[in-house]
Amino acid sequence: MNLFKKVVLILMLINIGLFASYISVCQKCHGKNFEKRALGKSRIVKNLKKEEIKKRLLFFKTSNSIMKSYASNLSKKQIEQIANVFGK
Repeated sequence: MNLFKKVVLILMLINIGLFASYISVCQKCHGKNFEKRALGKSRIVKNLKKEEIKKRLLFFKTSNSIMKSYASNLSKKQIEQIANVFGK
């Protein structure tokens, strides 16, 4: 395997690890399969469409809700990834 392929593979594995780490934070309130209403208030994430997830996370980045502390750390790319993986 040449150096370029090794670097790409390492970056992919790091990205997967980072994705898993911030998803695990979400799962604490939203459930392992995103099947719970966080704090008994939120919508069930697994039932949301991709666009709705993106819209809500972008809103939370600047809101005064409890989600601001989580969403404000997400990049647009990370928000896109979350929506693609968990949205309908």
